[in-house]
Amino acid sequence: MDVITLAEAPLATPLTLAAVPGEHAWRLGRLGLRPGAAFTVVRASTGGGRIVSVAGARIALGAALLGGLRAEVAQ
Repeated sequence: MDVITLAEAPLATPLTLAAVPGEHAWRLGRLGLRPGAAFTVVRASTGGGRIVSVAGARIALGAALLGGLRAEVAQ
């Protein structure tokens, strides 16, 4: 499978989180975004951020963070 950044991730497609930058791992992990987590990008914001759905919750992610988050399209 190809690994993509969340900035490149398609909307409404099931994804699996592959990597989280170390400086954000604890905080995002507490929100349910940890390597291996299944999620979907729900919406793109006008400022370049994304809203993702993970474990029934929606989380807003800023544009600066998206390039460091890696995901794979789930099969």
